[in-house]
Amino acid sequence: MKLQYYKENKWKTTYISQVKAKVIEIWNNNYKNNNLDAESSDNADDDLLSYVFKKQKTENDELISYLKEPVIPNKTDVLLWWKVNIINK
Repeated sequence: MKLQYYKENKWKTTYISQVKAKVIEIWNNNYKNNNLDAESSDNADDDLLSYVFKKQKTENDELISYLKEPVIPNKTDVLLWWKVNIINK
């Protein structure tokens, strides 16, 4: 999605902002919270290090990270892109 579609089709900025807000709301209500609940129930008896690492994971919101990533061109070799970018993360 990346909101690029809306920009290319000349949507008003206010509409793009509304779409982004709605996507973030859906993410937070249906996906992000469910992931945290599953992690906390799976790791209920973890030690201090697990707690610290879990805390770091939850502070990094996947959706926000995804939206910040640049849009890649359509003609990009997906497998090559993945191989190059997976090493850097």
